[in-house]
Amino acid sequence: MHVTDLAINRTLGMQLAPAGSGHILEMPESPLLLNHVGTIHASAQFALAEAGSGEFLLGQLGDMKNQVFAVLRASELKFRKPAHGALHASGSFAEGSAGSVSGELASRGRALAAVRVEIADSQGVVTMTGRFDWFLQRLAVAT
Repeated sequence: MHVTDLAINRTLGMQLAPAGSGHILEMPESPLLLNHVGTIHASAQFALAEAGSGEFLLGQLGDMKNQVFAVLRASELKFRKPAHGALHASGSFAEGSAGSVSGELASRGRALAAVRVEIADSQGVVTMTGRFDWFLQRLAVAT
């Protein structure tokens, strides 16, 4: 499953980015996403960033992704510039998260993962940055 399979993300127009594009998700501009001043609404940017953080995690979990339950615990955002046109989300582990997630899932059955997300608009302007903290738990294997 990808985050683009969720109804809300499909409704907002989110799509997986083409391979090799340097970002994870894309969301084309549409009248549905515009705010009262004609730029992309903050809530649409948040939705793309949250979905981007989830898709980044799915990619990092590899073969384990169907064996892990994940839920967002916290987020911290900063809106930097007005967003115009299509948006792109890119993600990376926050400092200190990369190496510990797989190891903690294997040893403790659960982990916390912090993902940094950057949203850029069609002109390449970074419009929002955020940190998304996820709780991950390995699912019990049926015997």
